[in-house]
Amino acid sequence: MGSGRPVCDSRDRPDSYGDIVVAGNAENTYPLTMGQLSLWQDAVRRPASQRWESNMNPAWPVPSGIGTDKVRWALAALAERHESLRTRYGTAGDSSEVHQIVAESAPAAYQGTVEREQWSAMAAEQLRLPFDLTEQPPWRAWAVQKDGLTCQVQLIIHHLAADGAALMVLQQDFQSLIASRAATRPAPTPRGLAARQREPAYAARLAAAAEYREQTIAAAPREAGIERQGLLRACAHTGISFGLARKTAQKLEVTLPNLLFAAYSHALAGMAGGDSPLLCLLSANRLEPSVRNLVSSMTQWVPVRSAEGAGRPFAAVAADANINAIRALQHGIVDPAAVAPLDLDRGCFFTFVSPPATDTAAGGGLGQSRIEWLPPRGRSGPSFYLIASVFPEVSLTLRVMRSGYDREGLESLLSSMTATLRQEAAR
Repeated sequence: MGSGRPVCDSRDRPDSYGDIVVAGNAENTYPLTMGQLSLWQDAVRRPASQRWESNMNPAWPVPSGIGTDKVRWALAALAERHESLRTRYGTAGDSSEVHQIVAESAPAAYQGTVEREQWSAMAAEQLRLPFDLTEQPPWRAWAVQKDGLTCQVQLIIHHLAADGAALMVLQQDFQSLIASRAATRPAPTPRGLAARQREPAYAARLAAAAEYREQTIAAAPREAGIERQGLLRACAHTGISFGLARKTAQKLEVTLPNLLFAAYSHALAGMAGGDSPLLCLLSANRLEPSVRNLVSSMTQWVPVRSAEGAGRPFAAVAADANINAIRALQHGIVDPAAVAPLDLDRGCFFTFVSPPATDTAAGGGLGQSRIEWLPPRGRSGPSFYLIASVFPEVSLTLRVMRSGYDREGLESLLSSMTATLRQEAAR
């Protein structure tokens, strides 16, 4: 082991990290980033029966002519390039503080080759198999074949190892590797970011985020008598194409995520009779170029001031929601040890799923809308939670696990959001 490795060597050190170098140590243990710590706390608070819900199951296509040996090599190269894939978590010495423990070499995550039909039969079981993050690498991978030819890679990966943005980085690097191209983008490390977040210059930023969170939550209306129960899940297929949604956001001079967030806020205010409940956004925390290619989990919940949408034109609501969301995201990184845990049964939560980096289907117009009721899935996390995706069309998936809500109420909320968005898209 020796003295360990620096944060970034000459091949992958990002210039935007300046002169930050983390000294190695015999155990290769390092503090967690704020995002890692937030996800770790969330994971350990969950009942054992729900810990698998942090698992994600991305699938990556493999071009024809690529054999399993090349796939296996590319997966190992990914883990060598991105430390998060060879990191486990535990305490160091007599301390009770959790650390990340970075392996010098990549543990075996490759599970072998399976036929497509075999994977279909085993996928659900593998997804529900939790990781022991203190002992195991946080991912598993299979080469899936059809008619004896490798056609895709199936992954089971823990959210602590990679968030949605990190999964896109991993897929892009994997595609470059199997095409025999070097992954040339900088590959920053979580331990480098953790060191930066503990510098004196970063303290004021974390203090401001903690103060913003405290003030925003205190100013929000209180909701009485909330009990976590049941599980209703539905998706509104709005019929609004990705291209049309982008044009609508541009006309209103707001970002695409904040257009959908504004529709959510507007509909909630209408349902509540004027006072919008506390709203929380999932912040990606990747505004700085130095972390855009970081493979780790950066996301944290951040409360947002209400746009007070009752009775106002939607354009005005959207403008205010856009400003409030941007301000909130500036405080998206918070030290979980310095603030009270967010009450996941208070307020309404919102996540935006970024579209793929493609112009495919950038056109399109307004199709038919419908609401689809979905089977219950996942009981951890917020009990009132909207996931908005935009590719290839705008889809709004709402999951509610609270007393006082029924199918009629949820359908009304989704219908209100859909109607607002379609009306703006048709202008």
